[in-house]
Amino acid sequence: MTVSKVVVRGHAVSILRNPVTTTSKGVSMVKSRFQIAADPLLSQIEMDEVYRNSHSIEDALTKIGMPEPIPGKVEYLIDGKAFFNDLERTVKGAKRSVDTRVFIYDNDDVAVWYSDLLRSKGDKVRCRVLMDELGSIASWWTPPATKMDHGFKSPESMYRYLTEGNKVEVRESKNPFLVTDHSKLFIVDQEVAYLGGMNVGREYRYEWHDMMVKVRGPVVTALQNDFDRAWILQGGWGDWQLPFHDYHSFRVYPRGGEYPIRILKTDAKSAQIRSAILAAIRMSKKRVYIQNSYFTSDGLVRELKDALARGVDVRMVFPEENDSKLLDKGNRDVAKQLIDAGAKVYMYPEFTHVKAVVVDDWACVGSANYDGLSMRINEEINISYSNRRAVDALVSQLFYKDFRVSKRVTPQMTQGWNNPILESVVDQL
Repeated sequence: MTVSKVVVRGHAVSILRNPVTTTSKGVSMVKSRFQIAADPLLSQIEMDEVYRNSHSIEDALTKIGMPEPIPGKVEYLIDGKAFFNDLERTVKGAKRSVDTRVFIYDNDDVAVWYSDLLRSKGDKVRCRVLMDELGSIASWWTPPATKMDHGFKSPESMYRYLTEGNKVEVRESKNPFLVTDHSKLFIVDQEVAYLGGMNVGREYRYEWHDMMVKVRGPVVTALQNDFDRAWILQGGWGDWQLPFHDYHSFRVYPRGGEYPIRILKTDAKSAQIRSAILAAIRMSKKRVYIQNSYFTSDGLVRELKDALARGVDVRMVFPEENDSKLLDKGNRDVAKQLIDAGAKVYMYPEFTHVKAVVVDDWACVGSANYDGLSMRINEEINISYSNRRAVDALVSQLFYKDFRVSKRVTPQMTQGWNNPILESVVDQL
């Protein structure tokens, strides 16, 4: 099936079963495209020196209406071996449910391995897979960069591979107006959740630098509620069933080493991830460490420059080699702007798919890139928190290690990196 047929069919199905959410996505998409183009002209919430010195980042997030924090705790799983090994152990021990929500569910050897793991549990526990239709089908047509075992044959349809002769349930997120579900979320027994940058595919297990965050505590129940809502919307009754769904309740007071965690989203109704990150940087006093595959947000660059002017230690990590030549040029344009303003910028020697930012003693991690699509249009899930120990662990386990292995970019290396005309195009991606 061609991409055009996938889009047309998905749009038609979405209008029938999700008339409310599809219309909301369409209106939001048009509005967001305008906001991306007009970003330099949009007003910002003022947080002057007096407010910055007398309030915390969490105060600022509450001020701008971010969701209330929920108790939980995090653990970092950096690179594919750590994540997929941990996920395998957790899924094998599942007693009630395994829920998977990804942008890309590939058809390579890693996807088949994970599918077989789910199929082995399908008769004992409820296994649900929610894959973005456009992202997944596009990946089936793209061979991996590294060779798979000789003789391996990719299934033509992972939907059929997962469901035929098995009780694994699969739904495909449709893509009206080319809006995708870019979230990456795995939940086991409503007790353990994983979120971050990794989909189900070979590049995440073997080829790319990436990170997932393992989450425990009541915040997992809130993430389960979000999965359940997305699952219902992609079912046969869609919008019509949603009003009759009962969400799980959860404890709101921390215990046993838990700390407050906010769930931040990008969807048709809000751009919480973008608002929270920009507000946090606007509040920064000491440091901003930021790593991502794609940097095209004008608002982000503006806040980072302002932080540099206040004397904040700003450090950016981006991949030396990118899977998108166009977005690579966008990264380099941002890098040059920040270096000229006094930032330390590093090129990671491989492709880094990590999506993380630390501002002072606050961190935000998840599925969102720092581009127009993730900040304003596509569906994304991030979490943020201000627990000092958890933030310090992220800095030591991820950022300090990546600073050491990356190439520090000098001003001389950035000659020819800026392209104002190209920047206006890349901003929309």
